[in-house]
Amino acid sequence: MDRGDRRRWETSRMDDREQKNQIQCIVDEGVLVNRRDIVRILRDLGTVRYMDILDGTVVRSGEGYVASVVSNASSSTVIANKRLYLNVNSFEYLRLGVEADQPVFDLVDDTRTIRLIPTPDSAGERPATQSEDESYATGRLDRLFGDSLAEVYLDDEDDEEF
Repeated sequence: MDRGDRRRWETSRMDDREQKNQIQCIVDEGVLVNRRDIVRILRDLGTVRYMDILDGTVVRSGEGYVASVVSNASSSTVIANKRLYLNVNSFEYLRLGVEADQPVFDLVDDTRTIRLIPTPDSAGERPATQSEDESYATGRLDRLFGDSLAEVYLDDEDDEEF
């Protein structure tokens, strides 16, 4: 390797290091704005207690299973029938925190916050009321309407648009 090649290699390594240092590292508490990161965090929460907070006031609360987490322009966020269908595009960011030794996930928009608190030992579990047939049918509907594709495939090149 001649002197010019070595210099280009060192400059390239420095650029890689600078880019790497700009990527967040969050442990238990912090704020995520990258949609891909938000989807990764939320999709395996399992059963959660939730609160719908409008202008600082809890207007609804309950418990449900995180059935779907997507990032697209066509799906709404819906909480119904003890199921949460979350579209991270409905929110500006996800705030991670800890209260009373429990993780807390706040999906935040201008006036609304959806607070999710995982129930103990619920990560990734399927609710007892959902049979294999229902799960299969839900999966087929998701494929038909594209939700599973939005959940699994997020375009790397468009991260800046979020």
